[in-house]
Amino acid sequence: MQNFDEPFWWTRRIDQLLELSLKYGNALVYCKDAIIDKAENLQSQSAFSNILYAMKANFNPEILKIIASTGVGFECVSPGEINHLISIIPGLDKERILFTPNFAPKHDYIFALNRDISVTVDNIYPLLKWPEIFHKKDIFLRIDLDIGDGHHSYVNTGGDLSKFGIPVDELSNLKEVISKNKINIIGLHTHSGSGISDSESWIKAAKKLIKISLELPNVRIINLGGGIPIRDKTSDPSFDLDLLNSHLLKLKKKYPEYDFWLEPGRYLVGESGVILTKVTQLKKKGEKSYIGVEVGMNTLIRPALYDAFHDIVNLSRYFEPKSELVSIVGPICESGDKLGNDRRFPLSNEEDTILITNTGAYVRSMASNYNLRDIPNEVMI
Repeated sequence: MQNFDEPFWWTRRIDQLLELSLKYGNALVYCKDAIIDKAENLQSQSAFSNILYAMKANFNPEILKIIASTGVGFECVSPGEINHLISIIPGLDKERILFTPNFAPKHDYIFALNRDISVTVDNIYPLLKWPEIFHKKDIFLRIDLDIGDGHHSYVNTGGDLSKFGIPVDELSNLKEVISKNKINIIGLHTHSGSGISDSESWIKAAKKLIKISLELPNVRIINLGGGIPIRDKTSDPSFDLDLLNSHLLKLKKKYPEYDFWLEPGRYLVGESGVILTKVTQLKKKGEKSYIGVEVGMNTLIRPALYDAFHDIVNLSRYFEPKSELVSIVGPICESGDKLGNDRRFPLSNEEDTILITNTGAYVRSMASNYNLRDIPNEVMI
């Protein structure tokens, strides 16, 4: 298994990526081995009885097939995702799918339940207003434990300012609704945010869910959601999954009746992807230097949307001194079309190949044709 504190996979394949850049121009390149390594690393953590891939991170058909082949299941958030998944993997066992909608219409829940797909409910409203569709059904509840975390408010999914989850203070009303309508709660779910690097935050959430589950006699699954961080830079340490696993095993020893589930998205596929693009123009404005590239925020919206960091390198001059401080920008007609601010870069020229890291998650799935710009081709290596 790969040591995740080693340099990223792409640093060992520079020549191959430069050849792909010549062939495709702009491209989203994924590394199959990187996905499999992350899946195997997760599945080696014995505290977790089930791993589900949050497919909103990337719905590329080849990626879905690779993940399915590792034995990992899938977490879907819309009927469209479910239909897409089943069309790609038609024989997929429905027990490997969990449907977790948010503020969805009534027919979305009916769609999944009619197909014997497990459903997570994250608001008391559906249970109060549409109890007949959940009658005698096994469901999960998403609980807002008021534990929010992440690098930006948009990826923090706990607390009153987040739209997700059933507040803890509604649990007494919830128990009444469940009992009255014979709804069977088999699992509790929470998700605190993206990039949660403190293992204690995960354990705190698990303990809180267990405490709540003691009041709900049929709960047997504690689903901790996703949010395992990836490395933004080669120099960053990997998240210590072994430490989290050991803490959870201690908890499981105390409460053996519960199974722990996990729903990683970005962790599984984020580091597997890179964007290849080309330098278009150079510009100097006062003390500020800009390098333009062919792809923009229509392809990679994460920096503009929630100030996400992606390392960016000049692959054509990877081994040359980084003597300039530049901002890398795209061709989209928006001031927010900045892919990286104030980065150390070598002296660059038009047509140099630029590589943007960690673009396997929430890049193609969030891309658009804004300004009627094309989205790069996807390539699996």
